[in-house]
Amino acid sequence: MVVLAAGIFSSCKDDESGSSSPLLGMSVQLAAADSTVSTRINIDHANRLVTVSLSQEARDLSHVLCTFDLVNGASLYTPSVTNPVELDLSDVNGVNILTGDNIVCYKIVAEVDSPIKEVKASYGGVEAVTSLDKKSRLINVYFGSDPVDFTQVQVEFVISAISSMVDPTSTNLTMDLSADTTYVKVQNDLVGTATYKMICWNDPSDNNLAIKRSADVEVTDNGGGSYTLNTTGTAPTVSTSMFPVSAGSVVSFSYKATKAIGRPRLSLDVNNKKLQMLGYEMNQADDWTEYAVDLGGVYFDMGSELAPGYPLTLSLGSESGVTIEIKDIQVREKNYEEQMFADNAYYFKFEDGKTGNNLKVNDVTTDEQFLTYKFTPSGTSDPYVSAKSREKAVTINDNQIYFEYKSESPFELQLFWQAVADSWSGRAGYMLPVSDVWVAVHMDWTDQVKSIFTTNPTAGDAGAPFRFDLEDLKDHSGGMIANVPIYVRNLRIGQKSYE
Repeated sequence: MVVLAAGIFSSCKDDESGSSSPLLGMSVQLAAADSTVSTRINIDHANRLVTVSLSQEARDLSHVLCTFDLVNGASLYTPSVTNPVELDLSDVNGVNILTGDNIVCYKIVAEVDSPIKEVKASYGGVEAVTSLDKKSRLINVYFGSDPVDFTQVQVEFVISAISSMVDPTSTNLTMDLSADTTYVKVQNDLVGTATYKMICWNDPSDNNLAIKRSADVEVTDNGGGSYTLNTTGTAPTVSTSMFPVSAGSVVSFSYKATKAIGRPRLSLDVNNKKLQMLGYEMNQADDWTEYAVDLGGVYFDMGSELAPGYPLTLSLGSESGVTIEIKDIQVREKNYEEQMFADNAYYFKFEDGKTGNNLKVNDVTTDEQFLTYKFTPSGTSDPYVSAKSREKAVTINDNQIYFEYKSESPFELQLFWQAVADSWSGRAGYMLPVSDVWVAVHMDWTDQVKSIFTTNPTAGDAGAPFRFDLEDLKDHSGGMIANVPIYVRNLRIGQKSYE
């Protein structure tokens, strides 16, 4: 099967002494593997640009058969004098057309069509920072700390050649963007009507985020950044006002809870798992309890795709009838203690490709700020592998363990300060569950580390390696499992306080 697309053809005309626009039309034939891809072709003669718009990503654009309709007397000059010609459209390509005594060059670009290609916004001469997520069709308009009348925002939409505005009808206008979400509709030849969500915002007036939306939760605003949440269903969530990622990556708040909540899911986009993370446990608490988790890894994973800001969505367990008091919800920079831990903790390092007992480790780190390792068990009998020898000593005061993980198998973690005997090791004491998003883990091993050093004073000496053990690997039915990778990021150990 082949896929054909054609540009708009006009009637033939004589070339005579040469035409400044010798290309009348073009058609393409995609590979059989791309039979579900629809295409449209637009020819911009003023800029000598041919755009092949695709309805979705194509699997193979390296061998596209292109047929060119030319004015009488014109012919292909390069890359081939034959017509049609096979072109590689996986990157920018082009053709030179001989017309009379002249050669006219056209650039050819194949791209997935986005009905809206770019958005610009301003108010009173102040330009907003805008981002467009073409996959989710979310337009993010951020004015920073500048005061803005959101009912009078000047907006310009740059749309594709095969698109037209529906609502609003103009590409350049003043819009009321004061609602939480404004919807924009565009008609497109490939996808029909495309609806975009548009969010316009600036920095919160104080450091605290406001709760704006909720599900399965009754929310009482107590004022001053404090809320009482009463869960009414099995999927309680609250979402906040927007925050700028430039404010930092640490989510923090204080809470009380009548029951343990477990690990809250922190989402910057509930439809994108790269923008989600499971936080540390939230336990039952009668007194105000400080909570903080660093989303730096989420920011890192998004890279250049990170928007200027997001709302924060907290998924708070799965039980109704729980009362949670929460206050001072913020996204901020690391405080002194957090930064001191980040700077002074001991970070575990592993040799790429090393195999221990039924366990192989691969170094999949792409940035030294986020040391990431893939552990693959080849058997279920005591899988372990040693880390690299310690570059510095760890002490009895280094008893706080932090890391992030993703895994298709539940497991328990055991760490040996030196691989001598069980008395040189500590165990989590609980299973870490399966997760396809990063999970933040904090283990307070004060008592275990004290026991290790009391029995073995040289346990933390420099030059000796930690040993990393995976215990009780199980599949979803509870049977033992192997060959399921476990990803661990920034495994580190440090002190409760560096004051």
